[in-house]
Amino acid sequence: MGYDAEKFKARANTKAGNIWLILNILLTMQYLSNMTKGTYDQKFIIPFLIIGWVPYIIGVIYTKIKGKSADGYKHILGVGYGLFYGYIVCTSTSLLTFAYIFPVASMTILFKDRKFIVSCGIGNIAIVILSTIIKFMSGMNALADIDNYSLQISCIILCYVCYVLSINHLNLSDGALTDSIKADLDRVVKTVEQVKDSSNMIVDGITVVRELEEENKQGANFVVSSMKELSHNNDILHDKTYSSTRMTTQINNQVENVASLINEVVQLVSESVEHTDTSSKELADVVESTKTMAELSGEVDNILREFQQEFSKVKTETGTIGEINSQTNLLALNASIEAARAGEAGKGFAVVADEIRNLSTETEESSDRIMTALGHLEDTSNRMLKSITTILELIQTTQTKVVQVNDSVSGIAKDSTQIGEHIGVVDSAMQEVESSNRNMVDNMHEIENVMKDITDCIGNADESTKIMLSKYEESARNVDKIENVVGAMMEKLGVGGFMGVQDIKQGMYCTIRQIISGKPADTESHGEIVEQADGVLYVRFKNKDVDYKNTSLKYELDIVAANVLYHWSSVSAAPATQYGSDVCRLIVASLPSIVNRRKYVRMPVNNKCTVTFKGGADVYEGTMVNISANGFAFQTRETEFADCKGENIIVKVPDFPVEQGRVLEGTIIRSTDNAGTHIVGCRMPEDRIEIGNYVSRNYSE
Repeated sequence: MGYDAEKFKARANTKAGNIWLILNILLTMQYLSNMTKGTYDQKFIIPFLIIGWVPYIIGVIYTKIKGKSADGYKHILGVGYGLFYGYIVCTSTSLLTFAYIFPVASMTILFKDRKFIVSCGIGNIAIVILSTIIKFMSGMNALADIDNYSLQISCIILCYVCYVLSINHLNLSDGALTDSIKADLDRVVKTVEQVKDSSNMIVDGITVVRELEEENKQGANFVVSSMKELSHNNDILHDKTYSSTRMTTQINNQVENVASLINEVVQLVSESVEHTDTSSKELADVVESTKTMAELSGEVDNILREFQQEFSKVKTETGTIGEINSQTNLLALNASIEAARAGEAGKGFAVVADEIRNLSTETEESSDRIMTALGHLEDTSNRMLKSITTILELIQTTQTKVVQVNDSVSGIAKDSTQIGEHIGVVDSAMQEVESSNRNMVDNMHEIENVMKDITDCIGNADESTKIMLSKYEESARNVDKIENVVGAMMEKLGVGGFMGVQDIKQGMYCTIRQIISGKPADTESHGEIVEQADGVLYVRFKNKDVDYKNTSLKYELDIVAANVLYHWSSVSAAPATQYGSDVCRLIVASLPSIVNRRKYVRMPVNNKCTVTFKGGADVYEGTMVNISANGFAFQTRETEFADCKGENIIVKVPDFPVEQGRVLEGTIIRSTDNAGTHIVGCRMPEDRIEIGNYVSRNYSE
């Protein structure tokens, strides 16, 4: 409950007036009763009633006119009841009438006015002294009466001295308490200011956290979708890898078969080379033998030709022998004839002639046989010569073909050697292929295992990302709770008077709506705060539809300060003569209601933009990251944005679809360094509903 001095003054006046009323009623009843009993003179009752009730009625009327907390009421009470008390003590013979002042006098302590109590005490003592004189002069002057008078005056003086001392003590105590309260209040105010600043920092921090959480949530959603796609692609890759592994295994088996076949081919080629070498050697020997045979055949041919020549000679000589034999026969005949002629003397000669004839006959027979044999031999020799000639021709042909075969075999041997070398290279390559294929198979198995691990990791990462996403959502809920708590605290600070027009600074923006028939109008006007001084706001409006010359009009006023919305429900406008015609004074006569600034959905964007610091001339390039109705973020590699929190900037986005979003003003609330790229988050000075509507139509979380 707050302290209201007027309320306590009213309560003091009310309580004192109630005691005054009760005493008037009691005394009126008492003295009317005394009058009926004859102990109080009737002539005093009318003045009694007038003096007793007229001042009370005047006091009641005064409070009705001036209010229950009017300061003059205590003086009416003092004078009015003092007259009534004086009349009673002066007209009554009772010694107890002096005590009628004590109930009302004790209530004067409620006013905590020392001077007033002293005045009342002096008047009360004067009244008692006057009543004592009157009573003394009227015959009540016995020693006991004088003692009573002295006792009455002493009691009155002592009571008022006690009242004054009590008031002094209460004032000192209240002063000390007030000073302590003021000191505590100063500390509280400072603490509240710190709390307010901290709350603004918390709200800013929460805003940054919310923005980062929204960006991270968007990133996490993208990661989740990417992880799903990656998991799907990884499954396909796993299937392809498994298929490749099987195909690689089959290829490896085929390569091993090919390698085995190539080994056999290598072996066959090696054997073929060996056989070719052997055949080449054998053919070389055949060629050599053929050459030798050709040479021998040549020699045989020469010998046969010589034999023919010699045979011709023999034949000639044999003919000569025949001729000689004929001559011998002729000579033998002649000898026989001559022996016959000689007779006996010629017998020996005849015998010799016979022998010669016989020998000649035999020789002739032998010559015939020789000629026959030579004929046969000549035929044989001719056939042999013809055969040898044919053989020589065949040998020549064979030799040529053998040479050709030898050349071919040499070529085959050479080609076989080259084939062997190439097959050796192929074999070596196939061995390398086989080794590489084995390594590939092993690698494919390892890749398959790695893919399984990757699949598991992707599954774990997907689960972790979902958990992270749920944590972001939980963080968002906690941020909402913190915002609600801070918002409630800010609202309480506003209700407590700790947040008000003094928080409004130059450069802030405001929105006003005219109140018509107790309700705000649909149209609104936007302006910029030029100055705030002594609770008065000087505002320059963008349009001329604010009739600030008519001071009887009332407006609703909304001003955004940081993340807090200040709302005044009754504000009047007036011209500001010290400024131009476009500036007016907004007079704020109440505390604002404090509301946390509304949160809007942020939509990711990727538009190019230019950035300038407010009041600066340099232009920096950047790219928009996201945007909402009351905030945006962009990224840039310019180092000027590394430490720029609190700076006011103007961002131009020429190709933004909404016209109201092509020129943005904002205050930087965060700058994050991402490997040289600065992500800068900004808060707009006022909400842009058109941007919010565009985001709502084109994006949903």
